[in-house]
This record gives sequence, C-alpha cells and structure tokens, in this order.
Amino acid sequence: MAKIKNGILGGFSGAVGPVVGVPWRDLDCIRALAKPRKIPFTPAELLQQAKLSIVSSFLRPMKNFLEISFKDFARKKTGANAAQSYNMKNAVIVRDGDVAILCSEALVTRGDLPNVKEAIAGSIVKDEVRFEWNNNAGLGKASEADKAILVVLCHALQTCKYTFEGGFRGDGAGFFRLNGFSGYEVQTWLSFLSKDGKDIAPSLFTGQFIVA
Repeated sequence: MAKIKNGILGGFSGAVGPVVGVPWRDLDCIRALAKPRKIPFTPAELLQQAKLSIVSSFLRPMKNFLEISFKDFARKKTGANAAQSYNMKNAVIVRDGDVAILCSEALVTRGDLPNVKEAIAGSIVKDEVRFEWNNNAGLGKASEADKAILVVLCHALQTCKYTFEGGFRGDGAGFFRLNGFSGYEVQTWLSFLSKDGKDIAPSLFTGQFIVA
C-alpha cells in the first residue's frame, strides 16, 4: 500500500500498481517495480554485471570519502555513484573473460587542480606509510600551500583511511600512521586540496604493497 505525504500534492511512498514511490536525497521519485526474469542473461549483460560488482566492491570501503572527493561531479547523484560511473568507464579491464580494476587508472578523487606527475608510497616502519612526490608548484593552479591528501585502501580489512593533513605540496613527502595495518596489503593514492578548499586534484596511484 502506498502512502501519500503532504496531501494530494505531495509525494508518495510504496507500491501503486506497476510502480513504486521512493524518497531519494529529498526528492520524490518513481521507479518501476522489479519483475521476475524470464529469459537468461546475455553474455553482454553478465559482463556488465561483473563490472558493476567489482567496481562496487572496490569502492565500498571508500564510500564516505567519495562523498567529499567526488562532490563536484555528484550532480543529481551521490559522490559514491559519481565515482562508480567514472571507474566503470575508465578503470575496468577485461582479459580472457576475467574482469579487474586497473589501479593506475582508477580515481578516488576527481577535480581540476593539477596533481604531481610522479609520486610513490611505501612502508618500512611498522604501521606507517610514507609518500614522496616531486613538487610541481607553479604549474597552473598548483601551489606550495596545497594540502596533500593521503589515501590508503585495505580490502582485507574492508577499510579506507585518508587524511587531509598529509603535509603540503611544497614538502615533497608525507607520513601516515595506520595502527593495525601491519602485515596487510594496501593500495595507495595521492591527491591535493587547494588552500581555500575549493579545488581538488585527480588522484594519482602511488603503489600497492604490504605495510611493515
């Protein structure tokens, strides 16, 4: 049974015939009711499902972060959905029927502030990840005062850790303490946020390794 909100001019929630009313981000929306599938999925449909599944699993631990890092592209969608759309199109590879994420092409932040051209991360101190990058302040809007964003993803722990306090572009390096990550494999990315907080750089993949 559907419920009408705010009188006859308001939205509704619940099923009415072949449609269902659903609230989404303060908007009243209508979608078709799902129908049982009567025919098998085509190979193309199965491939698309596999792509969606792997991208969703890849991004799930970063959901809260993506609401910030993709906010400029979250028009009529969430930041996480914007990130999923981008990475579905740009970071998925298919080889011999296997679907995988190409980390070097994946973005966990997206914007038009210049990132550095070269950066790397690694770990030689227990529970600590060190990032190093070539300072390119002066290139376009890039500034010495841009804040470094350090991102560490661990699927074994289903956790993404990030900091907007990773130092500054002009420092050329930053450290990130990660208690409980020792012995786990992680993927890492580097980005930058402008001093006024208005511009963010597209992330740069900085390596996959096991935390000391």
